Amino acid sequence: MKKNEHPGFYLKEILDDKSVSQRELSSIIQVPASVLNGIILHHKPITAEIAVKLEAAGYDRAKDWLVRQAFYDVHKTQTIIESETKIIKEWNNIQKIIPTSFFRKKGLIDSDLKKNISKIYDIYNVSDLNSFFELHHNFVFSHYRKSSAFTEQKNNVISWSVLAEHILKNPIDKKFDSSCQTELISKLNELFKNNNKSLLSDTKNLLANYGIKFAVLDRPSKTPVDGKSFMSNNNPAIVLSLKYKRLDNFAFTIMHELGHVFLHLTKDYSDESFYINSTKNSVLEFEANLFARNALIQQHEWENFERSHLIYTDEAIIEFSKKINVHPAIIRGRVCFEYNNYYRRKSSITSENVISFI
Repeated sequence: MKKNEHPGFYLKEILDDKSVSQRELSSIIQVPASVLNGIILHHKPITAEIAVKLEAAGYDRAKDWLVRQAFYDVHKTQTIIESETKIIKEWNNIQKIIPTSFFRKKGLIDSDLKKNISKIYDIYNVSDLNSFFELHHNFVFSHYRKSSAFTEQKNNVISWSVLAEHILKNPIDKKFDSSCQTELISKLNELFKNNNKSLLSDTKNLLANYGIKFAVLDRPSKTPVDGKSFMSNNNPAIVLSLKYKRLDNFAFTIMHELGHVFLHLTKDYSDESFYINSTKNSVLEFEANLFARNALIQQHEWENFERSHLIYTDEAIIEFSKKINVHPAIIRGRVCFEYNNYYRRKSSITSENVISFI
């Protein structure tokens, strides 16, 4: 018998050699059969009282039973501590990279370190710490518009990105059809025009009907992303951070990511992903921006509106919104983008430029 074996292992060997049953021994030493069976099965310890009784019955010395139990207890404690120490070290390494407060706020991690590690590996689609580090080291920021503070935000962007892909990993029934572009844009604009309290859920359902996954995922601090589009199980997917709870921003970002879906993701760049934030454009981002602007307000309509007005009053914007059937907040958002000084002007339209959550 090894030093670190449970003493029940040795007791069973003695009983087998003597051809004595557990019930017979329990009767001899006046210990409940269930307690003796727990010792044999390594579930219960041999106490000082039981050790003394075993010695009285001729089953080895009491101190030998207690030494065996002590060796077993020490070994078991060391094993537990080593395992816990390993978990603590592993979680500490993970915490250095991920935004823990963000994951905790989302209810994805708590005080159980072992479960936390398993959950993070599941989100990142990795099996161990080495592959977790490897993912971070090799992560490709496809068409990500870098900010001046990008180095500080890199790990947070990765965390947001992998979680975005994780929450949309399940397949959907509808197959994406690129020929639906005009129809989908028209129906989205109708949703934006109404701006009901169910806008987010209505948008999700509409996109799903056209084979496009959609979700909203708030972002960690120092994470300059408004949205991301990518391929997920052969379906395009869009995730927005909703940095601004404004209809004009929501509508533009949706259309921008749809630009990537129709122009890039499902064509020459099917293995890429696209991010949008408020920094400098690339060629592909310029194309997606142009797509979004034209999807919301046709260029010729916008040019006619510009030619007709020297000053963009609320009345002029509302009149134009009725003419082209577009929510006035979206038109004012375009005005403010083209002419920055309008952001500082008071407008009755501002109160309508809010997204409600239900």
